[in-house]
Amino acid sequence: MLATLNTRPATTADIPFLARIEYEASLPPLNQCFWEELLQGTGTSALPFIAAKLKAAASNWGNVSDFLVLSEQDQPVAAAAGYVPNPDDYCPLRLSRLGAIADELHWSPATAAAFRDRYLELWGGDLRPDFLTPQAPWIIENVAVLPEARGRGLGKALLNALLQAGKSQQHSHAGIMVINGNDAARHTYESIGFKPYQTFYSHYFSDQVDMEFPGITKFGLRFSKMSH
Repeated sequence: MLATLNTRPATTADIPFLARIEYEASLPPLNQCFWEELLQGTGTSALPFIAAKLKAAASNWGNVSDFLVLSEQDQPVAAAAGYVPNPDDYCPLRLSRLGAIADELHWSPATAAAFRDRYLELWGGDLRPDFLTPQAPWIIENVAVLPEARGRGLGKALLNALLQAGKSQQHSHAGIMVINGNDAARHTYESIGFKPYQTFYSHYFSDQVDMEFPGITKFGLRFSKMSH
């Protein structure tokens, strides 16, 4: 099976696939995408929004050029992003690119303004939440394997390839974050060398979100400790 796998950098032609990957990555363990709540009233669901965000290079958590795609028998089945965090904004969206997203989605100025207000209500203006403060100079985000391809070790193969890319870029450490309760992801990350760095429990978020949120754990990996 391993002979059929290959990895490559993503291109703009991969945007529909990357949107699905980012959507799938956002679901566990709560089985919902956090963009859905923000998009209420816009007439737009999460997948086209994520695709528009990628087309507009509007993400702080990985744009097209940051993704590595894993294919099995020439069919993309998994992807993940590795990126240098924005030193000025740790939140998911580059609001300076909201106009480009709105143009892509044919939003009216009123719709774009309403979305912006909801986003700022949740994430703040110049907010730098402690739980999002990067724990490493290079961050991995949006890790997912398509549901029909899971259970065969593809996520681990993808992450090992992505980590080699990060190591080749001379980064000292990699960081990754997991929502508490996503045990499958946690076990995968720990199996390739990530160590727990810091946990933010549910009570930390109790005043920030309406829903019961289980919190997050940040992990780190030192590239010098990677096996060759």
